[in-house]
Amino acid sequence: MRSDNDFSATVNGNGKPKAYINENGDLVPPNINGTGSVQTHVRGGNPENSPYISVTDPSATSNPKNYGTDKIEIDVKRLQKDIDSGVLPDTKFLTNQQVAAELQSKVDAARARYTNNPSRNNKDSLINAERDLGNATRDGECLIKGCVPADYIKTVKK
Repeated sequence: MRSDNDFSATVNGNGKPKAYINENGDLVPPNINGTGSVQTHVRGGNPENSPYISVTDPSATSNPKNYGTDKIEIDVKRLQKDIDSGVLPDTKFLTNQQVAAELQSKVDAARARYTNNPSRNNKDSLINAERDLGNATRDGECLIKGCVPADYIKTVKK
């Protein structure tokens, strides 16, 4: 599921690029060719370089942050089946567990750096990494790298 206030807008209320539904009805990331990392995307840094679309797995969370009044549902099972079979070779789906594992590795690395060198910068990096993991866990955040074609978008709710 994804929530938004205006799915057709390419920028959010702060003027930053965001995922949007294009003229064909496809859900596309801020930058389909972006090279941004999972961590950078979750943190909201450099969105103009993000190849990811954030979605919420309702089964992974009971109280996600509300990112807008309109909601769409994505047929993730069919999307993953078609990714696996090669129908969507340029699309990848990361489950909440995969996102959390990636972010946990960043927490572990930041903790090790801070333990070895307890500088202010290393402490800030650890705090930021822990916040990223906490936010992704709270929201049941999953990431889609690439485009979600219109026929995988199940419903639009107000």
